[in-house]
Amino acid sequence: MLEALVLSNRSIRWLRKIPLITVVALRAVSYSIIIVGGLVLPSLIFLGTKQWLDPDFSFGFWVSIAVATGLSMSGELFQLLGKEAALAMFTGRYRRPRIEQRIVMFADLTGSTALAEELGDLRFHELLGGVAYDLESPIVTNGGETHRYIGDAIIITWSMDKAKNFERCLMCAEAMVEALESKANQYATKFGKPMRIRIAIHCGPVAAGEIGAWKKEISLLGDTMNTTARIEGAARQFGSDIVVSDMIRSRLPEAWRSKLVGLPDFAAHGKQDALKLWAL
Repeated sequence: MLEALVLSNRSIRWLRKIPLITVVALRAVSYSIIIVGGLVLPSLIFLGTKQWLDPDFSFGFWVSIAVATGLSMSGELFQLLGKEAALAMFTGRYRRPRIEQRIVMFADLTGSTALAEELGDLRFHELLGGVAYDLESPIVTNGGETHRYIGDAIIITWSMDKAKNFERCLMCAEAMVEALESKANQYATKFGKPMRIRIAIHCGPVAAGEIGAWKKEISLLGDTMNTTARIEGAARQFGSDIVVSDMIRSRLPEAWRSKLVGLPDFAAHGKQDALKLWAL
């Protein structure tokens, strides 16, 4: 309960700034207090028995600590890799590359190059950490899986197996834009300007598989990934915050289609046919 409701709470931003070894130590102390209380107090209060004098008490206590610490470290590993990637690593799902149907979103911070020069590397890193944190809630709420961070960009995916995910990806995009708009004054005060993101969404087959030996990651490759990157470039050219491909639009209900505005056909580098794009 402590792990799930307190230590894993996404709203506790300061907890993530504490070194991992300190967090583990705090968890061990917390577990010790809770476990000792759980083992000792009931028998002491209701039976008057001093449970700590039992020869088996020490063994049970340390086994409990070991199990709790193991679960805690597993939680840290899941946060480091992401839920989907961690499960895939353990089950061996991506030992061999496989084709999957995915919705892919590229979310890129606008004006980041000039801002990085102005703020310096450390301050810019702090900024990116804050932006990633503020965007996390919209992503998780709408069922997105953060695939990876690349500089000032985030790649998020959904499975195409569920029709509802096509609406969720647009709901996520709107919520991400709104999340940064709601913090505009805070970013302006701390970093000199409000933050904005540019979002591109596409869908199709991707090749998913493990890459690396000592340092592994789940890599998504293929034309769908490349096209999404080209759409992000089109969003920059057209000055649109959220741009989706025609493949995304074709799978949306009419209520969402009515919100989309057609853009001029975009001749993307490396693509034989021009891309039909829509702005939200």
